Amino acid sequence: MSEQNLFDADADEIEIEKVADNVRESAAEAATAAAADAGAAADAAENAAENAVDSAATAAENAADDIAADASELRDDMVDANRAWLDRIMNKNTDAGTDDSSEELDADEPAGRKKKKVKSVGREILSWVLTIVIAFVAAIFINAYLFRISKVSGGSMDKTLHDGQTVYISRAPYFFSQPKYGDIVVFDRAQVHRNFFTEIKESLQYNVITLKFTKKNLEHKYWIKRVIGVPGDTIEIQADGVYRNGVLLDEPYINPAEVPKYGSWIGKTWVIQEGEVFVMGDNRNHSTDSRYIGPITINSILGKVIKK
Repeated sequence: MSEQNLFDADADEIEIEKVADNVRESAAEAATAAAADAGAAADAAENAAENAVDSAATAAENAADDIAADASELRDDMVDANRAWLDRIMNKNTDAGTDDSSEELDADEPAGRKKKKVKSVGREILSWVLTIVIAFVAAIFINAYLFRISKVSGGSMDKTLHDGQTVYISRAPYFFSQPKYGDIVVFDRAQVHRNFFTEIKESLQYNVITLKFTKKNLEHKYWIKRVIGVPGDTIEIQADGVYRNGVLLDEPYINPAEVPKYGSWIGKTWVIQEGEVFVMGDNRNHSTDSRYIGPITINSILGKVIKK
């Protein structure tokens, strides 16, 4: 390479270094300016925070002063009222022997207030009594018609239900409809006509509390069975099973551990009348049901098993 070319290369290198120096200086200046701006922003934020704290503290202090002033004023008012009351009592005692009419008037005033208090207490007692009565009636209604808890006694519904099992029953499903095939129902074995007064009586006799103390066994009072026939049906028993209107029933719910033995019931027929249903237990060999007592009245049904 010639000497001129070397000189030109050195000059280019020097120029590049100058440009680089200029860029570095510009970057340094920009960084310094940015740092200064950031510092200014930080100072401004700090000042704003301090101002906010000061404002909040001032507002809290003012509120505390206002509350204290109100409390002081209320205290002064109470003191003045107590003083006025004491002065009044003292004046009454001083004037007691000089003004008979005043004494009679003062004597009558507490009596009036006493009557008002008696009336107020009477109204409150009456209100409590009405509340208790309404709650009692509501509890009877709920227990009788909407929801009640029962317990299975015996094995007439095995395998579906077991002895000692808790079930939940309701009469609500029958408010606007009749029992249907397959419904599991709880009914009064005595076939007593049920009304609201009957429900009240039995709720008092057979609730959880009275049963705990009387130790009554309701196994022979209420029975739990499955609806097999409804009004208009003809139920007939043959050796191979139960027939409804001439059709053999498919009964997967029957206790699989024992084959039903209908014995003397074979050939027996029942025609279900209006207002009646025919019920049987799922454990046919160990169930006293409509085969023995005949169709039951729908009115005697306490409710349908809605949960088991």
